[in-house]
Amino acid sequence: MNHPDQHHMTEIMFREATDGSLTLEEARRKLHADAYLRTAAETLAKYCGVKEDDPTLLRKTVTDLLLASDPSAKKDSVERKVRSWINDRIQLISRKSALQLAFALKLSVKDAEEMLWRLCGEGFHWRDPEDIIWLFALDHQMTYMDACALSSRMVPVYQLPNELPVDQETMTENIRREVIQLRTEADLEAFLKESAPRLGALHNTAYHLFTEFLELLKSSDVDDLLPGEEKMTAGEIVTTYLYNHLIPRAKKEKSGKRSDESLVKDAIQRDIQQNWPDEFALARMASRETDVTRKVLILLFLACDGGETAYGEFSDEDTEDLFEDTYARLNSMLADCGFSPLDSRIPFDWMVLYCLVADDLTSIDENIPNFLSVIFQPSEDEKE
Repeated sequence: MNHPDQHHMTEIMFREATDGSLTLEEARRKLHADAYLRTAAETLAKYCGVKEDDPTLLRKTVTDLLLASDPSAKKDSVERKVRSWINDRIQLISRKSALQLAFALKLSVKDAEEMLWRLCGEGFHWRDPEDIIWLFALDHQMTYMDACALSSRMVPVYQLPNELPVDQETMTENIRREVIQLRTEADLEAFLKESAPRLGALHNTAYHLFTEFLELLKSSDVDDLLPGEEKMTAGEIVTTYLYNHLIPRAKKEKSGKRSDESLVKDAIQRDIQQNWPDEFALARMASRETDVTRKVLILLFLACDGGETAYGEFSDEDTEDLFEDTYARLNSMLADCGFSPLDSRIPFDWMVLYCLVADDLTSIDENIPNFLSVIFQPSEDEKE
């Protein structure tokens, strides 16, 4: 079967998701039938300039790049790793391998971040000292081995005991502007020392939006509360607004040979289900034990339509503009938080795009649980 090229695949799936005429069952069938799920092999082919339908050449190209960028690597081990990426049709690879490829391909920071989004599901964290070093090395066209050596030299700098409180108000974009101005290794070292209180591996912009959205949802009906009643709990929020009860948490593995249709269905469900937030995940993010994820931020944005943040401004003068307005505001928020924009090749994002096509905000709220109910509806085989 001949598939369209990557750009056309994305356009086709975007058009189908936002068509506006599909029923839920038709949308489910469309997603299952036309889901050109982006694989690691497809992304590797794109950035290596090799056709995906020539796996032998692609394996050799990627293997040669990795071996050339790290002469100490064992050829058999690298070949085995690359073979699994391409033959097993996996979607994500390790961040370390993706970074190594970015240096081997001499990518710009912009192209490297795009490749990381596709290969790892995340880009660079501009407030993470280690990522700042990788960004500096990429921007100065260093080799992978030189970048590793630079990172080793800088570890004592950014791991110095920090007696100052971390500035939680520092935003990613502020750091980004300063990092791209660094010219020498001495500049980098000085920046890491002086900026220690402002740096951290967690996304501050995303965290502040997360807390605002969460507080708004907790008190969304606060005016209707009777004396003695409390705000909504995290558990009530994930059930009421994030539809946690509709997401299967465990699924029996099937044995034997699987049909292509079954494999696609599983891949779609797995992408939507993966890292869907429960109350414990929200608690860990709220306490900054873990970073706020892209999926959580999107779900919270949809639950309160951007809330009272800059991304919540909306004019309902013409309902025909509802999709474009919400789509633009959501993508703007993701960009400001360092996350990738909505991508119709990702099943979760396809669901979001489909659900955004509505006459009013209430319909969007109804679309999401309805879509989840249909997409996770068990087949006749699974009911047995």
